[in-house]
Amino acid sequence: MDQEKINSNSGNIKVLRTYTSDMAEAVRDNEASIIKIALAEKEKREREKIYKEADGTKSSKIFYILGGILLIIIGVAGSSFLISKKEKVPSPIVNSIETFIPVDLSVFVDVTGINNPNEIIAKINQQSETSSGLVQAFFITKTTNEISENLKTNDFFSSLNISAPGSFVRSLTEKYLLGQYDNQNSTIQKNSFFLIFETGNYDQTYASLLSWENNMLNDLSIFFNPTNQGVGSVSKNSWKDIFVNNKDARVLYNENGQALLYYGFVKNNFVITDNIEVFKAIINRLTLKS
Repeated sequence: MDQEKINSNSGNIKVLRTYTSDMAEAVRDNEASIIKIALAEKEKREREKIYKEADGTKSSKIFYILGGILLIIIGVAGSSFLISKKEKVPSPIVNSIETFIPVDLSVFVDVTGINNPNEIIAKINQQSETSSGLVQAFFITKTTNEISENLKTNDFFSSLNISAPGSFVRSLTEKYLLGQYDNQNSTIQKNSFFLIFETGNYDQTYASLLSWENNMLNDLSIFFNPTNQGVGSVSKNSWKDIFVNNKDARVLYNENGQALLYYGFVKNNFVITDNIEVFKAIINRLTLKS
């Protein structure tokens, strides 16, 4: 009877489960193998390694950050350098320069390092062109610290050794023009220089011009009669009043009655030249523009 009792209770005894038994059961139930499990574990580790490498180490992250900052600094420095170089490129702006009259050609003459007025005129003549009726404007420039600027009125006189009275120079504005006119109607002198200035004080300018008349031709000989040939005796009494294109003007004659120099006003501007036809043409242009 005891044996029967034991047998009847044997069905109720719970079997103790262990890791080994679970593994064996898993292998049996899922037809898996220890090799497959090991391969799965290996694949898991490899994936984790790839994710870790993709995420990057701490040192590589720092390197990337520093590299990015360095590239930004180089880019900013490069842009600043290009901008500064662009600003320093000699480039006179034609539209900002007063020419007083319509001109056919603007010529920029850089005289940096040239201190001899004759060399300046020679360079101007080298860059000038010849064509009937052509009006050229010459802008004399000097370059300082890679920046090209047009000579101001006072610098224009000093660079060309024009010893005009100080009161005359001070009465002028910074607007002036050195030009050349190819006179197609002249049989004697084809190309003639002319000067146009703007006065800021008409009375002072006119009075200074009268006092300058004795030396004007000599001071401006670099433009007008540079060879000093055929000038003859010149004095203040050699200047006469004339009427040109309905404008009052002054003309300088030598002892032989040859006209050497002309000057006259058109409102606040006045022109100086040595050719009557050029004088008339420039006065007409000034009158039309004003």
